[in-house]
Amino acid sequence: MKNGKNIFFYLTAILLACVLGALQAEARPRLAVRTFENRTDAHSLNAPAQAVTDMMTTELYNARIFSLMERERLDFIIDELDLAQSGLMDPATAPQAGRIRGAQYMMTGAVTQYRFNSSSAFLPIRGVVGGGLASRTALVTLDIRIINSETGEVVYAASESGTATREAGGLVTRYGGFATGAHGGILASATREAVMKHVASLRSRNW
Repeated sequence: MKNGKNIFFYLTAILLACVLGALQAEARPRLAVRTFENRTDAHSLNAPAQAVTDMMTTELYNARIFSLMERERLDFIIDELDLAQSGLMDPATAPQAGRIRGAQYMMTGAVTQYRFNSSSAFLPIRGVVGGGLASRTALVTLDIRIINSETGEVVYAASESGTATREAGGLVTRYGGFATGAHGGILASATREAVMKHVASLRSRNW
């Protein structure tokens, strides 16, 4: 009997957690993130705008500030709807048209600085004539705007920069789209710092 009560309370707790999670997700404002633009100058590296967009999307999702709406890859959803309407898909599991939710806010962004500097120096090492030391520094600046979809009002506009410095090598990153050479890791690290500054600022606002 005791085991039966424990199972009941356990299942009830799981159900309540699911309901609360759904209510919290429903309460979050809906945001669509548009692909960032590369507005760096001619002396900058070729900033991977799509990779920066993916990084921003991932960190916003993890922060649970917004309910994120997919807009840039709707072609996959359209293909699935077309397949459903073809009659080849089980109607019980087929997605239905007209269910895509509208975004209350749109985020647009631009990479305005994307710089990498490398310098070398020689340091004395015992038993060796000279030792090489490579110092690498990255700077990334992201300009972000969030626009109210109904009114067109800009409700957030800010510029945040991130920097990273590493010696002798790069920083391995879990984000794709960045170069894998000596500068790729620290550019990704600098980008993430700028992204997280924006996320922190957005989290502090009352949405």
